[in-house]
Amino acid sequence: MRSMTGYGEASGENARHGITVSLRAVNHRFLDLQLRIGEELRGSEAALRDAIGREVTRGRVEARVEIRPVAERKATVLVNMGVIREAHAAVHQLVEVGLVERGLSAGDLMRLPEAFRVELAGEAWNEEDEEVLLSAARTAITQLVAGREKEGASLAAIMEEKLHGVGEAVARLDTLRGPVREELAAGLQRRLAELLGNQSLDESRVAQEVALLVDRSDVSEEIDRLRSHLEHFRAVTREPGASGKRLDFLTQEIFRELNTLGAKCRNAEMTRAVLDAKVLCEQIREQVQNVE
Repeated sequence: MRSMTGYGEASGENARHGITVSLRAVNHRFLDLQLRIGEELRGSEAALRDAIGREVTRGRVEARVEIRPVAERKATVLVNMGVIREAHAAVHQLVEVGLVERGLSAGDLMRLPEAFRVELAGEAWNEEDEEVLLSAARTAITQLVAGREKEGASLAAIMEEKLHGVGEAVARLDTLRGPVREELAAGLQRRLAELLGNQSLDESRVAQEVALLVDRSDVSEEIDRLRSHLEHFRAVTREPGASGKRLDFLTQEIFRELNTLGAKCRNAEMTRAVLDAKVLCEQIREQVQNVE
């Protein structure tokens, strides 16, 4: 089981480029992959998305790629002679009228806007560059998945503790259901005796009403289904890969059974056990939202 949060980063280089890929993942209902890459990498975007999508199925993942040159690139300096001539003429006029003492120096020309422009030789993105990119991406993905699995193990331990508490509450309900049936039957007979006084009772009719009341309050099926759901939940947490949606569904089913069971309770102690289990189930649901 994995969580949806994690981080991975890796670098690689060839004779021309050094490439760093960083991945940061947080919770999200579906896979939301956001790539932060330069335009020169657009040709490799599909391959990068495919590499991440094979290992990550849920979560908002931000992938950032940084490229730095390794070899020195040929530079060309372009001089805008028109700008320099006009600037020289203007300064010369200022010198002639005595407003400045000297003409333009080389340093002045370097600071002059639009006078010089430096262009670096372009290097087309090729298959070798893409392989370095994907190799770094695969290493970063491995780190991301390892972090998710580590946090997923922590989540599984927390949920197991909560599941154990729900299981204890279900065991209490199972223990109480027998005495509660007897208590309901005795209570109904006492109530009828109080209402009817010395009048004779139709024992068969009383027995039918007692059986009907006990049947309406029987929670045997709900307890059996709860135990089945709890075991299924544990089995899913031990499975590899994405399991968050299945766990979320199972949590809803457990909560639904607890609601049904709570509606049938006619005993204060059973009601308290149901409430305890519902609190734990809600805590489990909160943790499930972090599972991939």
